[in-house]
Amino acid sequence: MKAMKLNDLCFFYHSGAKSRRIVGVVEVVREWYEDDESGGGCVDVKAVGEMRNGIDLQEMKRESGLKDFVLCRQPRLSVVPVGEDLWVKICEMGGGYEGDCGGENEV
Repeated sequence: MKAMKLNDLCFFYHSGAKSRRIVGVVEVVREWYEDDESGGGCVDVKAVGEMRNGIDLQEMKRESGLKDFVLCRQPRLSVVPVGEDLWVKICEMGGGYEGDCGGENEV
């Protein structure tokens, strides 16, 4: 999370056991800061748009272009980097989102 920068686009990923899927895109509106209440750190994000079709983890694992994507190997991670090629591929798989695909991205 410390590497996330203001205005970065990120996928919003449900990591629950029954619903592991990318469901939308958010934008970083406040970079990493220490959270006094939790003793940890966080970033603040705002919703950009929902994916037109949520992308299930199993669907991502079957896609040959995503086999090296760290989320497919460790699906419980909360934040992983997403390169430009992966970002475009995932947006295509989900039919896009309510906004424009592109930019420097995280999950």
